[in-house]
Amino acid sequence: MLMNRVKRVSLYLRIAVSMAIASSWGGASFAQVSSLGLPPAAGTGGSFVDASIVRDSEINQSLDLLNDFYPAIEVTIYDHDNVRRRSDVDEQDLKISVQPSLAYRSNLGRHKFYLAYKGTFTFHDDLTEEDAQANDVNAQLALDLSHRWDLHLSAGVGESYEERGTSGSRGFNQLVPGLDDTVDDVNYARLSADLIYGRKVSPLVGVLGFEKRTSDYQNNFQGSENPSGGRNRDVDTLHLDLSYQIANRTSIFGRIDHSEIDYDRSINSLDSNQEAYLLGLRWKPSNALSGTVGIGRTEKDFDDSVRADYQGSSYYANLVYNISPFSHLNLNASRFIEEPGDEFSDYYESDLLGVSWNHSLSYRLDFSAFVKWVDDDYNTDREDEFVDFGLGLDYIWRPWLSAGLYYGEIDRTSSLPGVDYEDKYFGIRLRSDLRSLLKGRGSRDYQRLDREIPEYR
Repeated sequence: MLMNRVKRVSLYLRIAVSMAIASSWGGASFAQVSSLGLPPAAGTGGSFVDASIVRDSEINQSLDLLNDFYPAIEVTIYDHDNVRRRSDVDEQDLKISVQPSLAYRSNLGRHKFYLAYKGTFTFHDDLTEEDAQANDVNAQLALDLSHRWDLHLSAGVGESYEERGTSGSRGFNQLVPGLDDTVDDVNYARLSADLIYGRKVSPLVGVLGFEKRTSDYQNNFQGSENPSGGRNRDVDTLHLDLSYQIANRTSIFGRIDHSEIDYDRSINSLDSNQEAYLLGLRWKPSNALSGTVGIGRTEKDFDDSVRADYQGSSYYANLVYNISPFSHLNLNASRFIEEPGDEFSDYYESDLLGVSWNHSLSYRLDFSAFVKWVDDDYNTDREDEFVDFGLGLDYIWRPWLSAGLYYGEIDRTSSLPGVDYEDKYFGIRLRSDLRSLLKGRGSRDYQRLDREIPEYR
């Protein structure tokens, strides 16, 4: 059994190497804890995208890049003990994930423009019905209106899928035709605008913004074909942010936002109004320590008087500690209210705590480790708890190509039968990045970019 698994992994490694080199794309990333291992819930994941008062609307990249194309590809091969994360039986399988991406950054006079594509294509050796794909396109235009005013416009559209066993997900024990015969597919669209005052000239900065999101589920009886329990919804959010810089490396900020959540369902509507208040601090007391913390409160009022409204505290923290130029610690913590993923709940509250460590063992060898704890508390009797951890070792073959090994475990316990599971996986990953070779760019510019923008490491 062990030899067969080793042979299969070796075979797919040779395939992955060929794909990575032939593609001539690349991109390794120094990710925050929330994006490592099991993907978090939507609100929780969005909270770690950027800690500034100006939302970057899931672009996940800075507009302060050099003008250029940024092509990348990552290929990973997982050997899972329980690939569909079932509670009744373990299903071993090899899962291959290919993630190409291409971004473009340019100045339009004094304005800045950014466009990005990312794809995720998963393939299974045995359980081919679990194959899935996601394609996302996001764009942002930063308009410099005047000495005091800026306007940021962004939009996104795409098709995506929800991994089995993630926060808020339904249990899965057997194939039920039409209900869970494949992973959950969802199409989304997003538009947003932020009007900013004082960013370039004043310690006091204000932002007034609006964002509209739509989510349309395409299968497993979760969309418009299920009028009593569909998950299709529109979310309109209006937010006001204020920030004041009280020292060279310290600022305080506050946020107030109002969201209207409109479900496309005719029975047992989950339509609601939601208000959130947050007060936070951004600071960098030393070159070694930096971060953001915020605390607040969220209130959710349902249109249906039968449903119980929600009031509770919210918070997030994102702290980075540079032990040395070669060793970094990252801490994420949050509490957010999330939209339900099953047909029984009105909402659930998700608490996340995660710690990661990245350490360069040598010029070419990097070690990484992370652990996350997630507690999902539903308004029903359901409560899920996750423990998610992993170890990784990456070797930089070339400035544009690295390869690594990693190991991870996920353990979800639940008060709801058929939801808990355990999954252990071993993987090989290849990352390719050709920015240093494009247009004859020398390694000096590439290394400077890598130092200034750590999320691209």
